[in-house]
Amino acid sequence: MTRILAAGISQETNTFSNIPTTLAEFEKQGLYRGPAVADAMAGTGSVIGGFIDAARRHHWELVTALRSYALPGGVVAKGALEELLAGILQTIDGAGELDGILLELHGATVAEHQDDATGYILERVRERAGPRIPVVSTLDLHANVTPRIVRDADALCGYDTYPHIDFYDRGYEAGEMLARILAGALRPTMAMAQAPLLPPLQKMVTSTPGNAMARMMEIAREIERDPQVVDVSVFGGFPYADVRDAGFSAVVVTNDNLDLAQRLAARICKQSWEWREEWLVHPTPPSEAIAEAMAAGGGTFVLADIADSGGGGTAGDGTEVLRALLTARATGAAVAQIADAQAVQRCIEAGIGSTVTMEIGGKRDQLHGRPVEVTGYVRLISDGTFVRGGSWQPGVKQVMGTTVVLDCNATGTPGGGIEVLLTSFRTHPTNLEHFRSQGIEPTQRRILVLKGAAHYRAEFEPIARKVIEVDAPGITHPDLTRFDFKKVRRPIYPLDSADVIAARA
Repeated sequence: MTRILAAGISQETNTFSNIPTTLAEFEKQGLYRGPAVADAMAGTGSVIGGFIDAARRHHWELVTALRSYALPGGVVAKGALEELLAGILQTIDGAGELDGILLELHGATVAEHQDDATGYILERVRERAGPRIPVVSTLDLHANVTPRIVRDADALCGYDTYPHIDFYDRGYEAGEMLARILAGALRPTMAMAQAPLLPPLQKMVTSTPGNAMARMMEIAREIERDPQVVDVSVFGGFPYADVRDAGFSAVVVTNDNLDLAQRLAARICKQSWEWREEWLVHPTPPSEAIAEAMAAGGGTFVLADIADSGGGGTAGDGTEVLRALLTARATGAAVAQIADAQAVQRCIEAGIGSTVTMEIGGKRDQLHGRPVEVTGYVRLISDGTFVRGGSWQPGVKQVMGTTVVLDCNATGTPGGGIEVLLTSFRTHPTNLEHFRSQGIEPTQRRILVLKGAAHYRAEFEPIARKVIEVDAPGITHPDLTRFDFKKVRRPIYPLDSADVIAARA
C-alpha cells in the first residue's frame, strides 16, 4: 500500500507585534499529534481534511505526524518551532518506507532563529526524507515565497481565495498532484517570480469584484487552461513580516516545462506591477462611518477595524472604534471583540446580572488606542468555544477563551445599546457563530464592529447592507509607510516611489 505522511505547521508572523508565539499559542488553537490529527480533522473543511479525503480516494495509508496552528502574532519562539518540527522529523524516522509527503505550511512564518521558517521546515524535511520522496505543500495566499521554499518542495499549491474559503480544496488538490507524481503522469517543474510590490491585506480580497487580486486570480485560472500548466499560485504576501522576501510573488507548476513556468510567473508579476496604484487602501474615519450607519433607514452596517486584525497578529484590544461608538451614543451595535483577560476576570468576579464600571482594552501596547472606560451589564459568561459553520473552515472548533457579553446599554433592551464581546484569548471574527454562540443575532444589529482585515467578509458581507473599512490605529494598518521596515527588499512600492523602482530596474 502507498504510504503518505501528512503534517502541518501554520502561523502568520507579524514582526511588529510584541505578542510572542510560544508553544502554548499553538496548543490554544489545537495541536494534534499522531492519530489524533485524523480524529480531529477528518470531515472538516480544512487543508488536512482535504489530505485525508485524497488519501481515501487513492487508497493510501496516511501517516499523520502533527497538525499545529497558532493565531497570527509575533515571532515564533525557537523552542516552539523546533519542537513542532521534531514531531515531523521523528515521524519520518519512525514511519518506515514512505512514498510521499503532504504538508500544510503558511509561508509567512518567522521564528527567532529563522526569518524564512517555512523554507527551513521544508529544508529539514527534505534532508530527512531524501531527494526521491515527493513533497507537496500548500501555502497561504499571504506567503512570502522564497527561493528556498521553491527549492525544497516538488510542488506548491497556494490558496486561491481571501477570505480563505478553499482550505479543503487546496488540500485535496495537493493530494491529487501527489497522486499524479506517484503515477508517473506528472514531472513537476516549478518557477517563482517576484514583483517590487508590498500590497496591504485589504486589496488582496478575491471576493470583491474588480479588486486587483480578484483580477489576478482570473488571469491565473486562464493560464491554468493550458494543459502543460498544473497549478498557478498568486501570493500577495504578508506585508507585516519585515523579512527580505515579503511581498507579491507568483509560483507556476508545469509538467516538465521549466521555461514555460518561468515565463508565466514573470507575466503575472509584471501585471501586478502595472496595477500598483490599485493596491492602495483609503479607510474612513470611524465617526463618519458611524454617522452613516446611524442615519441609514435600516440594514446592518459592518465597520471593519482593519488595523487591529487578530488574523494579522495584532493585540485585538484596540479601543478607538468603541470609543467613537460611545461618543456618538450609538445604538444597536455589537463589537467583536476586545481581548482583555483582566476585564473578563472582573466580570466573572462580579457575576452575571451585575453592572460593572471599568476600563477595557488598550492594555497590550500603545499601538491600538488607550483603555476606554465603560459601564456595562454582564449579560453572559461562556467558555467561548464553538464549531464553525458557513464557508470558512466549517466543522473546525473555534476557541475564544472565556468570553463575556458586556452590554453597555442605555436603552434597557438587549441589542439596544452597545454589546461588547470581551474575550480572554485573542481571536478574529470569521464566522456568524462568533455572535450567535454568545446569544447575539448579527442580522438584527444596526452596526457590527469586526476586528479583521478581510476574513470577516466570507460570512458577514452577505448579511451587510454595507461594509466600511475604518481608519483606526494598529499594526495591520494599510498605510505601510507608517511602519519602520528594516529587512524587506528595496526598492519596493509603496515604500519607494515607482520612479525610484524604475531607475533601479
